[in-house]
Amino acid sequence: MNVFYANKLRQTIFHAMQMFSTPAVSVSVIQNGEIIFSEGFGTRTLGKNESVDDQTSYAIASMSKSTVSASLAILHEQKAFDWEDPVSKYLPEFRLYDDFASKEIRVLDLLIHNCGLRSESAGTIWYGSDYSRTEIIRKLRFLRPVSSFRSNQAYQNVCFLAAGLIIQAITGQTWDDFVTQNIFSPLHMLRTFPNIASLRLSGIGNIATPHAMIDGKLSIIPYRDHDNVGPAASVHSTSHDLAQYLLMFLNHGSFENRSILSPESIDFIHKPHMLYTQSQEETIIHPRMRSTFPTFGLGWRVQDYCGMKSVGHSGGVDGMRGRMEMLPEINSGVVVLTNSEDRRTYYSTLYTALDMLAGFEPVDWVEAWKKDPESNKQLSVPEKIPNTNPSLALNQYTGIYQDSAYGELSVKQENNNLVLRFSHTPAFTADLEHWHYDTFRITWRDPYIPKGLVTFLIGSNGKVNALHLDQPRLLDVDFSELDDAIRKIN
Repeated sequence: MNVFYANKLRQTIFHAMQMFSTPAVSVSVIQNGEIIFSEGFGTRTLGKNESVDDQTSYAIASMSKSTVSASLAILHEQKAFDWEDPVSKYLPEFRLYDDFASKEIRVLDLLIHNCGLRSESAGTIWYGSDYSRTEIIRKLRFLRPVSSFRSNQAYQNVCFLAAGLIIQAITGQTWDDFVTQNIFSPLHMLRTFPNIASLRLSGIGNIATPHAMIDGKLSIIPYRDHDNVGPAASVHSTSHDLAQYLLMFLNHGSFENRSILSPESIDFIHKPHMLYTQSQEETIIHPRMRSTFPTFGLGWRVQDYCGMKSVGHSGGVDGMRGRMEMLPEINSGVVVLTNSEDRRTYYSTLYTALDMLAGFEPVDWVEAWKKDPESNKQLSVPEKIPNTNPSLALNQYTGIYQDSAYGELSVKQENNNLVLRFSHTPAFTADLEHWHYDTFRITWRDPYIPKGLVTFLIGSNGKVNALHLDQPRLLDVDFSELDDAIRKIN
């Protein structure tokens, strides 16, 4: 067994937290099938002295996806469905823009990111909105694909939402209740909750506060409710609980002499199902990160780390980032959870721990991750043409606008200014300031959302007939999926 240098890991964590502005980190490490390290560092809330440990609760975001494939595997073992069943067998209302894809998409397809939609599709529909889970699924038929069905990989959240609804269709239980009863409870994940509503209802304390960089300053931001896309992103957990979860997978589906999943199910979940192209940005950071077979399993990324099979997944929501990773060949794993959006902290910690577990030559991962192109990107400020005026009076831009998938947006005049609102998403409320010609600067009232531009399109009749958004994306929200010209209907 390779030597695990706990003090060296602590030094790396403290260095990364300071270098990459992260208030809190919780880490649990499994070696040879046992939890050998489980600690917390920093403060739960910037500016306060709030202790952090391995029981501190974080939003784990897309790490939630693996609970969907595990839940479906339980049902498959019970012969309740088959992986190759059509999605429409369980969700008759499920339709994609492409009729062929709608008819042919199988349950398995929902878990391997191959449906043809753009990456993180439907983020504009579910993010912060009051649309229900079923309403979100119903709107997928209006989203245009960017590739043919099963031809390319593009990471999805809404397909995992659909898979969660299939669990409900089969069992009569919501995914939330099913995963709690069949996974969280038997694994003694006592501080793990399927959504923010159940977290709040529990009344527990020791909850990490989310933080993000706003105008160059690390700031406290509120929790965002993502329960409407729950199976894809809404679980809240701790590093200790997730270590218990990883132990079950490393032990071939068993936990404390109780079978949660069969070894055959674990193998099926963790085998490569869909190849994806690894980001070249990651290989810039360090050559060790280059994988020879980057693939998706079911709710997991399956690849190699220096020739050793690695199974893991990251997660990110507003103000939180983390990752869990397993090296099954040596029965080891790592969980890192943080309460800021700079991924360099959790990756520096993760790779330092993985190197120790695998016995690889140590790397200064904090120094390596300083080169992360993603974290060093700067939003470009569009050039403003001076001395221009709008073509029309402000009240001529007001009205109701209709996007094919999202629904209604409104532009109203309030106190001699224009205000843009997405009808179902309170966070998407913005003040518009004239930029040039018929283009206005979008300043969202939620400062977490980056500024953008909206251009009003004027027809041959001299009236506004549509608007076009030029809005930088959020992590899971790509505004370019909206209609290029969102037409004015009133």
